[in-house]
Amino acid sequence: LDHDDQHTTALVLIISQAVIFNANTNKMIGTNCLIVRAASLLVAFAPISHSFVVPSAPHHVPRRVHFGSSNAGTCIEPRLCSSSTSLSMTADAGIVEQLADPVLLQHIATGGALALAGDVIAQSLLSEVRPRSFPPEDWDKVRTAAFVAFGGIYTGGVQHFIFGFLNATFDEALVRLALAQFFFIPFCYYPTFLLMVPALRAGWESEDGFGSEEATLRREELFAETLSKIPSVLLRNWGFWLPVQFVQFNFVPVDLQVTYCAAFGVIWNAILSWSTSSTDAAASATEKNA
Repeated sequence: LDHDDQHTTALVLIISQAVIFNANTNKMIGTNCLIVRAASLLVAFAPISHSFVVPSAPHHVPRRVHFGSSNAGTCIEPRLCSSSTSLSMTADAGIVEQLADPVLLQHIATGGALALAGDVIAQSLLSEVRPRSFPPEDWDKVRTAAFVAFGGIYTGGVQHFIFGFLNATFDEALVRLALAQFFFIPFCYYPTFLLMVPALRAGWESEDGFGSEEATLRREELFAETLSKIPSVLLRNWGFWLPVQFVQFNFVPVDLQVTYCAAFGVIWNAILSWSTSSTDAAASATEKNA
């Protein structure tokens, strides 16, 4: 194998290992596990189709964008930077200009679209209706709509700025990885999810709208249910995302990082649904045997 092939092989192995770790943790077997593993390999090879260039070993993403200076958008390692400098978020760019950035809009659309795919796949695999179909016959469209909104706003939109900030401020990939997983995930991602998804689901499910008593009660129920699962989900999150984002911050060009994470979010949604459903099933079995 030449140097680039070695890096590509390493990338595939790391991604596969992350998926297998979660598969073993949640005892995902048979066809479903094969689907997730196949999807992980497809996503792993996706950057190659976008002329993905892997740097040589001594040059792992030392990208630094200088805010508010004449060098804004300068990329120390050009092979990891696309032609766009939209993620630089220069100080002289207004809020309207940043929100109208075509790359940001592309990331929002990508985040929403992949959240749609991920939730429909997860519901299809968890559906109790036989034979299984895609989308499932008992498809919860309101839940999917809430996930699409969250995927577009946070996964696509907010992470556009988070990754821009991390890549612009910190040269070391491990520092970016640590901040992404141990600061932004517990203190930004999950709080936003808790505040947004239960509220949207409750409001859209209620015939009387968001302000009704029915919607309030439903929102509180969904909030409590989701909150109770976060500690165990956070551990699974680190088991899956640490190796995935290690690859991201070392090898993936900056303008592709949001798309890369959104693509792996499809797999993560399936793992998350499996893990929470297996936990619920185990709890129900315990109650029945008590």
